[in-house]
Amino acid sequence: MISVAFAGQPNCGKSTIFTLLSGVNQHIANYPGVTVDKKSASLKYEGETFQLVDLPGTYSFSTYSMEERVAKRFLLDEGTDIIVNIVDASNLKRSLYLTFQLLELGKPLVVVLNMMDVAKRRGAHIDTEKLSSLLGARVVCAIGAKGIGRNDILQAILAASHETVKNTEPFESGPFTPEAFKIDYSVLEPHIAAIETLFHEQTPFSRRWLAIKALEGDDVVLEKTGVPKDTIAPHVQDAEAKGDSDVDQIIAGIRYDLAARIYGACVTEKSGQSDLFTARMDRVILNPWLAFPILGLVIVLIYQLSIVSGYKLTDYSWPLLAAVKNQVIAWLPAPQFIDVPLLTDFGIWMTNSVLALLNYLPIFLILFALIAILEDVGYMPRMAFILDRIFKRYGLHGQSTLPLVLGGAFVGGCAVPGIMATKGIADERAQLATILTVPYMNCLAKVPFYTLLLGAFFEGHMSQMMFYISTVTLFIALIIARLLTSVFLKNRETAPFVMELPAYHLPTLKGVVLKAFQRVWLYIKKVMTIVVAVAVVLFVLLQYPGVPAEKMAGFRERADAELKKFTDISEKTAYHDVLDPPEKIYTLINAYDGYRAKRMQAKSGAATAAVDAAFKTTYPDLFPILRGEDSDAKKLNRAIRNLSTVNKQIQVAIKNEKITNSFLGSLGRILEPVTRFSGFDWRVNVAFLSSFAARESAVATLGAIYEKGKTDISPEAALAEDGAYTPVHAAVMLIFMLLTPPCIASMVVVKLQTGSYRWMLFAIFFPVTMGIILSALFFFLAIQFGWTGVETMRGFYLVVVLIAVLTGLLSPKKSDSHQSLPLL
Repeated sequence: MISVAFAGQPNCGKSTIFTLLSGVNQHIANYPGVTVDKKSASLKYEGETFQLVDLPGTYSFSTYSMEERVAKRFLLDEGTDIIVNIVDASNLKRSLYLTFQLLELGKPLVVVLNMMDVAKRRGAHIDTEKLSSLLGARVVCAIGAKGIGRNDILQAILAASHETVKNTEPFESGPFTPEAFKIDYSVLEPHIAAIETLFHEQTPFSRRWLAIKALEGDDVVLEKTGVPKDTIAPHVQDAEAKGDSDVDQIIAGIRYDLAARIYGACVTEKSGQSDLFTARMDRVILNPWLAFPILGLVIVLIYQLSIVSGYKLTDYSWPLLAAVKNQVIAWLPAPQFIDVPLLTDFGIWMTNSVLALLNYLPIFLILFALIAILEDVGYMPRMAFILDRIFKRYGLHGQSTLPLVLGGAFVGGCAVPGIMATKGIADERAQLATILTVPYMNCLAKVPFYTLLLGAFFEGHMSQMMFYISTVTLFIALIIARLLTSVFLKNRETAPFVMELPAYHLPTLKGVVLKAFQRVWLYIKKVMTIVVAVAVVLFVLLQYPGVPAEKMAGFRERADAELKKFTDISEKTAYHDVLDPPEKIYTLINAYDGYRAKRMQAKSGAATAAVDAAFKTTYPDLFPILRGEDSDAKKLNRAIRNLSTVNKQIQVAIKNEKITNSFLGSLGRILEPVTRFSGFDWRVNVAFLSSFAARESAVATLGAIYEKGKTDISPEAALAEDGAYTPVHAAVMLIFMLLTPPCIASMVVVKLQTGSYRWMLFAIFFPVTMGIILSALFFFLAIQFGWTGVETMRGFYLVVVLIAVLTGLLSPKKSDSHQSLPLL
């Protein structure tokens, strides 16, 4: 099998060409130890089998970004027989920088000039024969978006597979190459020649390329070859002294000069045609007065389409998932009134855990499709360019914008897609800082909790409190980002922000859809395995040791009383024999609940009739009661409705008693000596702990704990009536919730994106610790100064905003922020 690596700069259409050759039959994974996607495919062509690998998009083979390190390490560790360099024909001069480095590797190279139609529209004519002669490599033309050039590329790859290339003198032995491609690096040449002798003669790559990379101080190459830095250092010092510049700058200057000369020799342009459309668009999109309003509109559009519309689509996807859940429940052992088998409890819990994540799929599909469109169009780097000047003062990146917005820069985001959207950030430090700050945004799952407390304690100040809640999290995230990059991540590598502004392109429907589905499928495969394991642990923590015997006896006594009421009614009807023995009553309750659920899901008369037919076949003797077909059946229908309601109430009470008495409940009591400084008792602790699986459950848990048997009042009223809590308590609860991670699903995605359990645990415990400290501090201040709940929240807000502004005004150290570099 012949291995073929596809390399190219971002926005050159590399993935489009890769898909054109491989089709949709692609395998997607991660490169070892990192979260960069690895796409591969197998292809048979004219009797040969090729293994195609799509390397991450890179501007060069430096070590600035994770993608560049991954691409270089792949070539060094796994190797390749042929390299296909995808080049944006409309930006040939810029693209040649990477082409030179690929040629120096000493492997057969095929240069694919993609987007030839765009180059032609701009009035550029490329002499491909002359370019091929100057580079010493095959050059073919393609228009990947239109499917043009596939056979030419495959023929070139096939021809390249028959070449033999000497490792010590690249491109001198192949019959296609008239002469070796070799750049004269002037004062560096003696040092390159000397360093070449340090490498083994049988190295699979050009020793000249290895020598150049070693002279550049490339850690990956030095580590792989085992050459000590001390051996290279004298050559670097001597070369820089003679060249009066850094080695990197000498090499880059010579390559850029050569690229300009080759471009001038091979390309003719019509005056005034080049980049005309892009220049006109950028005069508007990057206008100092219009850039931010346009960016705001784009962000709002992405938010509306992915989050708002995505959640609306869940109204259609959830019934399908609910149908799956109902089917799973049907397969599980049926409850015997209040006695629910452990297997049933476990099955329902696991099903809910998995379906809760699958419910995000409409959001992800829209989000990833929009990201693919923005990437292909060319707006993504412009978005980063606009905001980078602000964000880099906090250690973030211009490309951090989209993840923070999706995470909920204002109320109503979701941390899971926000964290997933950090993949495109090249700067390792900024990417990790963004991943760890996105969870501070306001996810939609926290909104019910906010609504509960605002309705209970701040009814007259809801707008003001909601303003504080919806805007303070962005300031918190900026402060945390600066703290992370200055302290915890200060030793992480940071990449120069290469502000390439590619030409605008029209995306292809096939490319956008394929990218969206590939990324969603990768998410499903990754997340499910971890979520299932976490769900099992949470189930055990919430289920055991169970309800105390005396409490369970009380529940059974109430259940028996309700059953007797129903039996007394049934004895006076014609259906008494049908409901004997008592197990038949349990069957009737389960059938009634299932029948009602199915009827509610039915959207048409035909669907309703189908439900009736199915239940009539399954429960022929009980169906008249379910339908209330006669006077006796109607009496029993009303009675079974009441019994079903009481059954659910008792089961909810048992469930909450389990939570209270569970290991998690015990943990809530253990934490009470610490959380009491924030005004939290064990009941609030249990609500926060149990809601970590999904923050929406905090409302249900608090409502159940404070309900105390009352069913005629709302959770807000129940909380307000409880004399133990005041608006100040509610304010510090809001502060704590603002700072704590949204849910276990988001923490799982943190692990997936960082590839580290250590950072996942950091993302859990660091904000929780901060939440406890700050909520305790403002609870203390409120008590000391007699603040109201609104004043407590206002004080917290003003302090956070002040710290954020002061932090931004302090110029970061050079090592704490990335640099912006021009690109040819």
